[in-house]
Amino acid sequence: MLGVAEEYTALIDGMDPEPERHQIFVDVEPYTGTPLTGGKRVQFNMFLRRIDAIKLTDRLQPTLFPVIWIDEGIALNEDMVKLIDDSLMKVLSLLDIVQWVLIGVGLLLAILMPIVFFVKRCRGNDSRSVSPAVTATTSAASLSMATGITGDRNK
Repeated sequence: MLGVAEEYTALIDGMDPEPERHQIFVDVEPYTGTPLTGGKRVQFNMFLRRIDAIKLTDRLQPTLFPVIWIDEGIALNEDMVKLIDDSLMKVLSLLDIVQWVLIGVGLLLAILMPIVFFVKRCRGNDSRSVSPAVTATTSAASLSMATGITGDRNK
């Protein structure tokens, strides 16, 4: 009788419950949450004690008496396990490889981009001049003010 006080289990000979064999369990596939196997184990007990009005129970000590044991279980069949393995596990393995490839590419870019930046900067791109861009919203007056040209050409 698993989980019962020692005073009750000591009164019954041959009752040595093992948690691995007598507990409720469910084995779940960790990525999908699909239950693969499961088992429900239940024991019903009757509490026995002395009843003064019944002479037959005079020598009866208070105890729990096992009445019935129920052991039910289920396991996923081989076809379903194969379907999960083929359709899911192979894809997850491929995604794991892609993940590490993308991490490698990201690290390579993180190392190369600062090097490219400093090489281009040291090559002498010091003659950077900014010229105003002419857009549809740029007026002629603002363009002439930016370049220093006055509107009076006859002078």
